[in-house]
Amino acid sequence: MNLGLEASLAFQHLRAKRKGFINLIGVIAVFGVAISVAGVIIVISVMNGFRRDIRDRIIGTNAHVLVNAYGKQGIRDWQKLLPKIQAIPGVEGVSAYYQGQIMVKSPGGVTGVMVQGILPASQARVSKLAQNIKLGSLDVLNPQLPGPGQAQDTGNDPPTALPLLVGSELRNNLDVSPGDELTLFSPVFRPTAVGLMPRMSKGRVEGVFQTGYYEYDSSLVYLRLADAQRLFDAPGVVNQMAVRVRDLEDAGRVRDRIAALDDGVSFWVADWQRMNQNLFKALQMEKMIMFIILGCMVLVSAVNIVSTLVMVVMEKQKEIGVLRSLGFTQGSVMRTFLLQGLYIGTAGAALGFAVGLGVCWIIAAFPIRIPGGGSVYYIDTLPVQVLGSDLGLIAGVAFTTCLLAAAYPARQAAGLDPVEAIRYE
Repeated sequence: MNLGLEASLAFQHLRAKRKGFINLIGVIAVFGVAISVAGVIIVISVMNGFRRDIRDRIIGTNAHVLVNAYGKQGIRDWQKLLPKIQAIPGVEGVSAYYQGQIMVKSPGGVTGVMVQGILPASQARVSKLAQNIKLGSLDVLNPQLPGPGQAQDTGNDPPTALPLLVGSELRNNLDVSPGDELTLFSPVFRPTAVGLMPRMSKGRVEGVFQTGYYEYDSSLVYLRLADAQRLFDAPGVVNQMAVRVRDLEDAGRVRDRIAALDDGVSFWVADWQRMNQNLFKALQMEKMIMFIILGCMVLVSAVNIVSTLVMVVMEKQKEIGVLRSLGFTQGSVMRTFLLQGLYIGTAGAALGFAVGLGVCWIIAAFPIRIPGGGSVYYIDTLPVQVLGSDLGLIAGVAFTTCLLAAAYPARQAAGLDPVEAIRYE
């Protein structure tokens, strides 16, 4: 087997009769592969960027790992559990808080919200809340004496309004600004002279945060841990603990280590992927479907390779007959035409990679604004993330497709009868 001779012949067959010019159909085949590969790279990289931005915005508000209480009794001995979780390798921070649903009322409207009673110092170690605050400061939620997690009153609401941090969308829905007061209706009922009434407290908007994720910005309110415990008649109780890990991909291992600390009746644990599995599965499915659709473009471009090589076989029948009579085997002829297909595919893929990666670099260096962007996820510009695994998969698909496209013409060439090919010469 003389692979060098076969490779040289394959290259010569792709040249036109006029020296220095590539066959026009070959050029079309090369550009077809290039456009297909570039399109796949650009679209998949943009989808990766959307997934990354959405993931970062969700994780910036939620924890990497969340410890949830089973019932109203909360997480038992949570003060002792905190240092145990912090000691797990890979854990960067732990924060305990109380979460529940209440109704809030302002002159601009009434709506249900999720409130989180937090300890600002520990919350800052597990989320990006401090960075997400657009108006005000996280310090307004610093606990008052006595210490965090302890009962501070005898059951009566304090005369002053509770400091609140509200989401930017919730602020717009309620038409409030820092300094405005809200009425908080707790699901805890108390007997009064006129019957059972929900517990009510006054709250004052002290700050506004914006996570970039509509669900949180429109329905989440932060307040002090002790104030949340008072609203729900749960002094000294927390019902969730947020855990931040050093490596996102390590969240599953940390989740299992925390679950092993449970006595079976106090809490259950979920990581960020499990908490948002429907969203990320939908994004992954969309990426897969787009890859398949765009992969069909590569298949279409492979038709050009087939037509190019079929025409070369027809044009070079006499040359093939002469080569066979000089000792070229069927395998050598077949490899020659397979190499022609690989030349076209490699040239097209290389050009496609150059164009695709170039466009991705331009998008990253000079962000393109999305018309109407920011209305849901606050992604104002087109995001892009190029992953090596995707590039490897795209290269593999392009190489395999071009090789398969060249197989039929190569078999036709190898099956030519040399006697018939040169009979009339």
